[in-house]
Amino acid sequence: MAERNQPLPEATDAASSVAGLPAAEETPTKRRWLSRLLLAVLTLGPTGVGAWVSYFYYPTLLQATTWFSGTNPDKTEEKPIQYGQFTELQGFIVNPAGTNGTRYLMVNIGLESSKAAVLEEVKEKEVVLRDIVLKLLSQRTVEELADIQLRTPIKEALRDTINSVLRKGKIDRLYFTQYVLQ
Repeated sequence: MAERNQPLPEATDAASSVAGLPAAEETPTKRRWLSRLLLAVLTLGPTGVGAWVSYFYYPTLLQATTWFSGTNPDKTEEKPIQYGQFTELQGFIVNPAGTNGTRYLMVNIGLESSKAAVLEEVKEKEVVLRDIVLKLLSQRTVEELADIQLRTPIKEALRDTINSVLRKGKIDRLYFTQYVLQ
C-alpha cells in the first residue's frame, strides 16, 4: 500500500525534463541563486538609482535643500548691526485723538545716532522735539496707537519729523522704550 502512493523515480525525472525543469536535485540550488539575485536587485537597485540621481541632479538637489532649510550658501554672512550712541526722551503722556481725555498713551522714546554731535543737539532742542512728539502722537486714534502693525510707520514718522529739525546730522533709529496705552 505504501508503494502505491509513491511516484516512480523514472516518471518524476521524465515529467520534469518534459516541462523544461532540471532534475529534482538541481532545483534548490537554482532557487537559492534566483533568490540571491532578486535580493541583490532589490537592495542594490534603489541604491544605484539614488546614486545616479544624486550625480546628475546634484545642483538641483542642492538648490532644493537650501531653499527648504532657509539658508543660502552663496549669501555672505550678514554683518551684525552696528549701534551708535543713545539718548532717551522720557515722560510723554498723550491723549489720543477722539478720546476726550478718557484714554491716554504714556511713552518713552530712545534715539540712536552714530554721531555724538547729533545727540548733543537733541539735548539742546529737547523742548522743540517734545512738542513735535506730543503733536504727532495726539493726532493718532486709539485704534492706530493700539495696532502693533502701525508702530513701525509711527516710529518712522517721528524719526523723520525729528530729523527735519536737526542740523548737525540725523537720528538713525527711534525706539519705544516704554509704550503704555490706557
